[in-house]
Amino acid sequence: MQMPLAARIDALKAERAKCICMNCPTYTKCAENFDQGFFCFTGMSIICIDHEVECLCPKCPVPQDTGLKHTAFYCTRGNEKERRYDQSLAGKEK
Repeated sequence: MQMPLAARIDALKAERAKCICMNCPTYTKCAENFDQGFFCFTGMSIICIDHEVECLCPKCPVPQDTGLKHTAFYCTRGNEKERRYDQSLAGKEK
């Protein structure tokens, strides 16, 4: 958040270019038709992906390059922000 907005946008575009969602066995034709992807930042696919087949997220450079700690099935389980929030709520229930 320290960098200017234009620099953040450029950084996200560069990371989006590295995205491998489209090569994943879980990725569907529907997701392709709606130009979905980059799920680690955009969140899960609520229309096109309804089951998990195999996950390429652990092999993707984007989570590694950006310091994301959740590294599986962003397309069905939510992006990093959503998952961290859910995890924080689960910790409060204890």
